[in-house]
Amino acid sequence: MAMATGTNNGGEWRVDFDAEVVFSNGGALQVQGFRLDIPGEDIDDGELGELIVRHLGLLMVGSTKITRRELLQEPHKGSRNTASAGPVRTTTDLTGPATRAAWPTGPGGAVPGLAGLVNLPVVLVRLLGAGQPVADRLALAPFDLAGHAVLVQTGRAAGPYLTEDAVELLAGQGALLVATDSREGNGPVAAALAAACLPALTGLTGLDALPATGVRLHAVPFPGQDTSLIRVYGVTDDHH
Repeated sequence: MAMATGTNNGGEWRVDFDAEVVFSNGGALQVQGFRLDIPGEDIDDGELGELIVRHLGLLMVGSTKITRRELLQEPHKGSRNTASAGPVRTTTDLTGPATRAAWPTGPGGAVPGLAGLVNLPVVLVRLLGAGQPVADRLALAPFDLAGHAVLVQTGRAAGPYLTEDAVELLAGQGALLVATDSREGNGPVAAALAAACLPALTGLTGLDALPATGVRLHAVPFPGQDTSLIRVYGVTDDHH
């Protein structure tokens, strides 16, 4: 029997498991300590086997065998092809007392493109539980970054959340905005983001409440001269 661990994070569950996948044309694949999002709060071995096949896009699978599994109540990380579709429409306010925006400035100190930073598709990079919750190039490599707002959830209030190499990748692939729950607003990474003309939002709250996929971000500066003050919220698509 699987044992549930962790704390309540909006009712989302993942499974940590070991498995063997045997191919019908010969050969096998073994995984150890693999984790996947699951659509409910439990899953049987047959369903988990199908989930592995869908997630990895495996062909000619003859059988799957689950040798260990443990349920974990924690936020989804966005495992591919594992979500169950259902009509959902929610708005989540992500603005906290420490939320600030850093905008790249144009000639004469003008702040360009603010009107375009609404309804942006989101890439949510969850680093909760990582020894070093800092997104590097490998952490961003699985995602399509072009035209997206990239949210990096570190689970901590202070400290860096990106590497300078990650900033280079974000800019090179056409990300439109970077946001995080960290309050880190200065230093080499902030300078790299400014040089790459990428807006940065720091000190967000409520990222646990966001689903791993299907979110669109709205970043709206408050009226007035101080453009660092901003309201940020996420809206889920009708299906996620």
